[in-house]
Amino acid sequence: MAPIILSIRDVAKAFGNLRALDGVSLDVEERKVVILIGPNGSGKTTLINVISGLYKPDSGRILFQKRDATGLAPFKLYDMGLARTFQIPALFWKLTVLENLLVAEKGNPGESFFKSLKIVGLRSWNDFFRPWRDTASGWKMIRGLARVKVRIQGSPARRTKIHVKDYIKFFWSLGKATLKPWKDFFTPAWQENEMQTAAKAARILRLLGLSRVWDQPAYLLSGGQMKLVEIGRALMSDAKLLLLDEPVSGVNPTLAHEIFSRLLTLRDELGLTFFIVEHRLDVALQYVDQMFVMALGKVIASGLPKEVVKDKRVIEAYLGG
Repeated sequence: MAPIILSIRDVAKAFGNLRALDGVSLDVEERKVVILIGPNGSGKTTLINVISGLYKPDSGRILFQKRDATGLAPFKLYDMGLARTFQIPALFWKLTVLENLLVAEKGNPGESFFKSLKIVGLRSWNDFFRPWRDTASGWKMIRGLARVKVRIQGSPARRTKIHVKDYIKFFWSLGKATLKPWKDFFTPAWQENEMQTAAKAARILRLLGLSRVWDQPAYLLSGGQMKLVEIGRALMSDAKLLLLDEPVSGVNPTLAHEIFSRLLTLRDELGLTFFIVEHRLDVALQYVDQMFVMALGKVIASGLPKEVVKDKRVIEAYLGG
């Protein structure tokens, strides 16, 4: 059995006289694609909202990576590695696809005045002593000087063939190689962070199949592409668990299958866990590892999808008997 990343114990939530969640308990295993289904009004969205911190539960506990996450604010859960998407994507419409991902990176030094002044050389002891330990530049200088010595000691006829600009070019490149460690030392930390963030975003766009539209404004994307961009923004936070609210709602079947295929790729390559609320079982059941079914605020069935869909309680509650 895989380790448990999310554990929900006897969670209850009521709105007046309506008991939306009535003692819900379930466990989500790491590196799994898990789906939560149920008829309208069964409490699925309420559960997602409670897990993600939009609602506080009236009772019960929520453990994320064995840490108590009950009632924590969304930004605290975000820092812990839990992110979510919404049924209707809320993107920055006039920003490009790449820019939508870049703004989701957390801990950017440029967001703090004092951190923005920090240079790479003062970031750690290793970076501080790097110029003094740069043996590569030292050996380049030794080898370069040795070659110059050979040229100078050569015959007059050989020296006349070497133009003065060749020497200037040689010393210029040698100086650049020697000064590079010090240039890196004084590089602003935020600048290096921006380069790393852009590389990270490019990798996520490749995994999501959005590389070809990286420079397009968000409002020009299709509905399915918007869903993928929102997933990409969640991935920029280095989340370990993603809560997805109907990721293929309103998406054509071809793209819906592609989205779920991308989720499997992300699960395998990045070790992610997905907890998904979805109605389109004709698409989702081919890709999920585990299924939970809710009705009237309770979990009525759980297990492998092919077994759960045959459960009489599921057929009566969800499929209408």
